[in-house]
Amino acid sequence: MKNLGYIAGEITKGKNLSENLLKYGNGMCSMYNGLGFIKMSMNYYTVLDIARDLQNDKDLFNMINRLNELVERFVENDECDDYEAFNELNSFREQIIEIMEVITAYVDRLRIYEHALNRIEYRFRDDEFDKEYYNTYLTNDLMHYILSDKDNVVIHSKIAEVVGQLPMRLSRNKFYEYLRDAFSLYHGAQKGTIDDFAYSLKTTATIHKPEGFDEIMPEMHELVGLLENADYTSLDKDEYKKLHDALQIGAEKVTDLADYFVLLAQMVNDLYTILLTGGYTVGEVEETNLAFSIIEQIVMAHNGKDELSEDILEDFTQFEGKQERILSVISQCDYAVDMVIDEYKEEAEKCNLLTVYEALKKVSLLQSGSDFVELEKDKSSEEVPQDLYADEVCESLIDDLKTFFESASVPVRRAVMATLLSQLPVFFNNTDEIQNYINVSLMQCTDEAEAAATVEVLKLIINS
Repeated sequence: MKNLGYIAGEITKGKNLSENLLKYGNGMCSMYNGLGFIKMSMNYYTVLDIARDLQNDKDLFNMINRLNELVERFVENDECDDYEAFNELNSFREQIIEIMEVITAYVDRLRIYEHALNRIEYRFRDDEFDKEYYNTYLTNDLMHYILSDKDNVVIHSKIAEVVGQLPMRLSRNKFYEYLRDAFSLYHGAQKGTIDDFAYSLKTTATIHKPEGFDEIMPEMHELVGLLENADYTSLDKDEYKKLHDALQIGAEKVTDLADYFVLLAQMVNDLYTILLTGGYTVGEVEETNLAFSIIEQIVMAHNGKDELSEDILEDFTQFEGKQERILSVISQCDYAVDMVIDEYKEEAEKCNLLTVYEALKKVSLLQSGSDFVELEKDKSSEEVPQDLYADEVCESLIDDLKTFFESASVPVRRAVMATLLSQLPVFFNNTDEIQNYINVSLMQCTDEAEAAATVEVLKLIINS
């Protein structure tokens, strides 16, 4: 068979569609099927290791058991009734996404409280503050760091990084002005794009609570409650240490949980990929058969029916470079999937191949690298609303922030404002404005402990 890149090119020219649509569809399904099997076998081995260490975490252990049941049914025993299989997978995937949203909400909160605690840490340390460096040289070092790269994307990333760590001394009105300017850039954007931007800012600002936030992970809820209710303006050393220790425990726990649930999501995405493409592959592939054998062994080991052979690690060496080669081929010719659905839908339907291309469209999302991507988007999210929509979404966000700021302590409020500013599109027009913003932020900070913490963090950024 001619290579997929060539066939994709022929499809874009509308040549010999009945033959090329079949070859391309089967070829892409074979590629994705092999990729799904290889990735799943490797991740599954890691998941089994995790399961052995999580006997006391009943909720997570039950999730892994559920995943094992799905793998056993749909891969090993080939019980792939489409409607039932995809319904079960969708339900399990949505459950993982909901839990991950809660984990992410805790991560966002810990990031804000870490920022606040960091700014008061030097109250309880004896380090000597280098005022001369702070007042004379820091701005120059930051400007050199920002402008040392010629790539605008990198420069903007560095500006955001620095803005997020500078002392926050903007008035709230000026801060809201920056928000309004940012949303004005979304005039003419799709509704979903505007909503996603607002959602990301709300989660960062900790003013959004996902469903299950108060019920899932009660220990984390209690720990974050301790950080949330602290008075950061008048902490003594013992109270600071208590909060700092709680933060460290929480950060370690959510990092581990996030890693586990990313693995589970990847496993489900790969299983989904295998089911969607399994009926349209061509020929047998040695690596796919090996991956299937590994999965079969892991299912038996998880069920306690057999010990996992030590040779399995040797088997994994046969996959070296395979994922990269498959992804290279896919990335060079996956563009034809959208073209078929958008321009040659009738031809695909006549050839009884529309189901294949709809499956490939979904698989391309599952394997896009965005593990929690939406598979079915609301059509209304693609609409382009009037400019007023973005402005109204912004004002709603500002109202929520005003309410939050009324009860938040000054360090927490400043942490939220600084972190949000770092997420906005760059709002400086030239290098003079950048330098002026840095100078004003540094000079208006009269809290020596905060200034010392700022120097330490910014030096780490510069030297990294």
